[in-house]
Amino acid sequence: MFVSYVLRVRPESLKDGRFAGEVEAVATGQRFAVRSADELLAFVLETAAEEMAQSTTRSGRETDR
Repeated sequence: MFVSYVLRVRPESLKDGRFAGEVEAVATGQRFAVRSADELLAFVLETAAEEMAQSTTRSGRETDR
């Protein structure tokens, strides 16, 4: 099973050697500002279980149709 996240990164920060942007968990709509790859990974690890539960619920409803 896959869960989906949207990563929005500010390109000007990458040019300066920094990582800044926002990550969004698609199933739940939770958003978090990130300033490092460590913060990105922490968000994914924190939300993955909830994202999987939401995705499973959604795919179950689509199967019932």
